[in-house]
Amino acid sequence: MATLTLLTAWPVLSHEPEDTESKPVETLTVTGRRDLTATSTLTVAASDFELRPLESGGQLLEVVPNLVTAQHTGGGKAEQYFIRGFDADHGTDLAVYFDGVPINLRSHAHGQGFLDLHFVTPETIERLDAYKGPYFARYGDFATAAAVEFVPYESLEESFVKFEGGSFGTFRAVGAIASDSDAFEASGPAQGFLAFEAYHTDGPFENDEDLWRYSFLAKGHVDLDNELTLSGHLLGYYGRWNASGLIPQALVNSGALGRFGSLDPTEGGHSARVQGKLQLDWWPTTEGHLMANVYVAWYDLELFSNFTYFLVNPNPLGDGIVQRDEGRVYTGGRVEYEHRLHDFFQSRVRGGVEWRHDHANILLGTQTRRNATGCQLQAEMISSPLPCNHDQVGETSVEPYADFELMPLPWATLDVGLRVAWFHLAGTDLNNGRPRPAGDESLWLPKANVVLEPFSDAGPFPVQMRSLRELELFGNFGLGYHSNDARVVFGDPSASALARATGAEVGLRTWLTDWLELAVDYWWLELDQELVFVGDAGTTEIAGPSKRDGIEMVLTSWPTDWFYVRGDVAYTTARLTDVDRPVPQAPRFVARMATGIRHEGFAAELSLRHLGDRYAREDFSQPRLSSYTVLDLAGRYRWRFLEFGLAIENLMDTDWRSSEFYYESRPTQGGSASEDFHFSPGNPLNVRAWVTTYF
Repeated sequence: MATLTLLTAWPVLSHEPEDTESKPVETLTVTGRRDLTATSTLTVAASDFELRPLESGGQLLEVVPNLVTAQHTGGGKAEQYFIRGFDADHGTDLAVYFDGVPINLRSHAHGQGFLDLHFVTPETIERLDAYKGPYFARYGDFATAAAVEFVPYESLEESFVKFEGGSFGTFRAVGAIASDSDAFEASGPAQGFLAFEAYHTDGPFENDEDLWRYSFLAKGHVDLDNELTLSGHLLGYYGRWNASGLIPQALVNSGALGRFGSLDPTEGGHSARVQGKLQLDWWPTTEGHLMANVYVAWYDLELFSNFTYFLVNPNPLGDGIVQRDEGRVYTGGRVEYEHRLHDFFQSRVRGGVEWRHDHANILLGTQTRRNATGCQLQAEMISSPLPCNHDQVGETSVEPYADFELMPLPWATLDVGLRVAWFHLAGTDLNNGRPRPAGDESLWLPKANVVLEPFSDAGPFPVQMRSLRELELFGNFGLGYHSNDARVVFGDPSASALARATGAEVGLRTWLTDWLELAVDYWWLELDQELVFVGDAGTTEIAGPSKRDGIEMVLTSWPTDWFYVRGDVAYTTARLTDVDRPVPQAPRFVARMATGIRHEGFAAELSLRHLGDRYAREDFSQPRLSSYTVLDLAGRYRWRFLEFGLAIENLMDTDWRSSEFYYESRPTQGGSASEDFHFSPGNPLNVRAWVTTYF
């Protein structure tokens, strides 16, 4: 659960340099972090996720209210993300940045906007900044439902080594060496840390998942002088795994297949990432800040899947597919200048440009038991060919943006902005060596936000009751977009490369009492082109336009300085407007609650997460995808330089489905084909314990 109290999070956000007189801390802090212009904008501090029983960096996103993750093809593949009525698949409508670098992958082999966060080590993350809706000029591609920034620590106060072990053959080793810890002399103008992680689990499956992950992160900064700072990071990741895949409910119900069994245990794959970034920050005046960064990333994936078994190929080869994103390289950067003005009104001007280029080799082919069978099969062995392509894709985007924040009255803030997205697509069909038709496309994306505090001391109707005095009213409007897979655009002249999203939101935030904060908002979002999951291809395709709206509520309570309760709930509707039917897979009701204790070196938390049922098809009839409610419990105690912890996931040992789809398949060769639920089971009750030593 996320803490909505942004004012109390201010100490976390403010990294004061040693020379606070010559380097304006306020200007450094506000750049891209302090957009207090929507009810749903929030910051989540590390303390809000340190007790969660996390299996991957992607699950960190669940600290954002009403955001749910799922896993369905092994623990090394990107999670499935649910937010604001989107089954965002693996990231199509959820933009994520790590230390300023975009992580979503365009025209990915498995799904548009593929968002693989397994390289993230939770202990290195200081906070998450979340911006729901397309209202912010600073964010572009995929930032329709939300944009989230992973903000790693600038430096660590202590070095540490952590060992963790638990159920299903799980173990984890994490360590970090900090430049400003007691183990080193004062680091002066240069600070940073080096972190590493190794992780293994077999999972609860009958066929061991045998997941291995290795990652490292080096991050640091140096003050070149009082107004100039150079910073950057270098990270690496490698993972490999086996997967039990999605299994049909009918076979489980009949007893022919165990709940944690598999029809094709050869599913799985491997992935890798190497990424580096350099950033220069300059404060030419006390009111101005110039930032420029550049990054380069290399990514590789090979994924083996079998969604429909023998539906398309009723022969020993089956329907297995292989998806490869072979040695993708993408590079880009951002230049941004911000200036604060005080002449007539309090105001802020910010402008910048973000650019990016992706070069990728993308393959979708056939495979049987991890043996690639290529794009061509003998005619007598196949009844209808599976989709098959091999493309080289180049995508370039240049996106200038600007926003202007004005406070015409002490109790009113107006923020207006504009972003322009320009894309160039080009490619080559590597199956025949022919170039794909190149093309350009652009969008103009205006934004507008207003914040009112009419009952504050400076407002027109001042009152003493705190719930009204601190009431903030928000109104938001904006146009955003997600890009579509270049292969779809190449193959369909009528398809658009950029799918526009139009959204709005109204809401409020206030303190009901001295210890209870409330935030409520209503929002709606219209998308020009919906992307839907295609089971037999293991990817997505463009559907018609859609409309979503919903209500969200978040409560944060600290009745005492050692006891807290947090909760959020959301209800959403999502419809395909051209046929007036529900969007399949779209989450409708999401709820989460956590209650905990923090006293000196002890902390414990009991948390609940709930995902309601969803429409399985584009109609209101049965069947529906199942709902679930899961309880987790975790605690830790620190004594001097040692910390001991224990986490219990699924405390009530609930049978739940982490991921679920409804489509047609043929589970056995020569058997009959039928529509059925296909699911990946969620973890049963499992326990993990850890010990950490600090130095």
